[in-house]
Amino acid sequence: MQVHRPSIFIFFMVTAGSHELEKDVVKKKIKNDGKADTESKITIKKDAIQYSDESIQPYEDE
Repeated sequence: MQVHRPSIFIFFMVTAGSHELEKDVVKKKIKNDGKADTESKITIKKDAIQYSDESIQPYEDE
């Protein structure tokens, strides 16, 4: 007579499912971190351009 253990089967299903969810969460976090990093680099470059634009003096003929 074979004894089935449904609780173990359910455990494996839940574990496998949570692993997939965990992978999705990690992928989303990496994507969001990449976006934040890119946005901060863009902001830094915009600030540098704006600062250099403000420091440019028009050439005046003497």
